[in-house]
Amino acid sequence: MNPVMTTSSEREPLSAIIAETLGSQVVTVGEVADRVAQRGFGLIMIVLALPTMIPVLPPGSAAFIGLLYILLAAQMLIGQQRPWLPGRVRNYRLASGTMQVLRERGIPLLQRIERLTRPRATWIPDAILTRAAAVAALLLGIILLSPLPFFNTIPALTVLILGIGLFNRDALFLVGGLALSAGVIAVAIAGADTLITLVERLIQRAR
Repeated sequence: MNPVMTTSSEREPLSAIIAETLGSQVVTVGEVADRVAQRGFGLIMIVLALPTMIPVLPPGSAAFIGLLYILLAAQMLIGQQRPWLPGRVRNYRLASGTMQVLRERGIPLLQRIERLTRPRATWIPDAILTRAAAVAALLLGIILLSPLPFFNTIPALTVLILGIGLFNRDALFLVGGLALSAGVIAVAIAGADTLITLVERLIQRAR
């Protein structure tokens, strides 16, 4: 990966950025996204992944976040340098319950991960890794739109790993996230096939 100049916000640990942001009583998605510059895609992926790792989410939450994954992935694929979010999404206020989950579980998890991650390069060009991460995020977003029950935690963990790889420019995390993405997608395809077969059998019995 090519060396780049970093700003103070880029050198600041992710857990510290989120902890400081969550110190406010009212926090919007846009405020969190604005805390970093070029690593905004990774940061937003991480922030969206943390609450989605809760096994049981309010109805429609996983699908909404899946749509955001798809939106961000499309921007990465066309080469946009910084993420663009619709005004309604930027103004969306994080619920108090979500903020509590981030404080109590998300930040400690990130602090543990930060001990393992650092800027690392591989023989794979940075542009290829970024595009591959975008494709993976796109497919994982589509999975979150599917009706598979309780199937949001593993895709969220995968997006978290990819986001950390992008945020810290850690090629090892990106490669690991891509490998995990392949496994998640394979399981989702098998699960969807099983679900379709089950529905067909139920329809036949109903007749």
